[in-house]
Amino acid sequence: MLFRKPPLFMMDLETLADLRVTCFLEYGLVTGRLLIPEPKATDEATRHVAERAREATDRLRKIKGLQVKVEPRLADSKTLLSEARRIKATIITARPDLKAAANGLRVVSTADIHNLFKPVQHAGNILRLRITKRGKEKDEGIGYIEGGLKVVVNKAAGSVGQEIEVVITGSLDTETGQVVFARPRFTELR
Repeated sequence: MLFRKPPLFMMDLETLADLRVTCFLEYGLVTGRLLIPEPKATDEATRHVAERAREATDRLRKIKGLQVKVEPRLADSKTLLSEARRIKATIITARPDLKAAANGLRVVSTADIHNLFKPVQHAGNILRLRITKRGKEKDEGIGYIEGGLKVVVNKAAGSVGQEIEVVITGSLDTETGQVVFARPRFTELR
């Protein structure tokens, strides 16, 4: 479309101060207009956050295809949410509480982006794994794969300290993250 408005994004102060988010945006994957709060320090505790946010603002202004506008009133979360609703902006945030309060607004959280790139383990996948310790059950061994994902391997307690091939048998999502279950790919005949 020839006269289509560029996408509109907003970011809260805490996310703005997280320079990892700025690094991500520097890849140029987000284009359009970005409204950000004005970084102000009200006391010694907020001075560091304001300094990082100012540094991020300077870096964001250099990104080709991203028009950055500083809005002083966006420092308050309630104002940010109501303004995002009014102008139909997408919020970029690292704060789970802000995402939860968004109620129907478009929100992209750093956790969402992180979850997209987590390794996915499906039943039947084969992988090499170092068994680092015994599990809770008598014959279980525990190992970890990329991203710190815990793998509980049935019949691997005798393999502690060894690297073995395992076959994924399933997984379980818990409050603390995903746990993968597996069995050794090869077993010794006795």
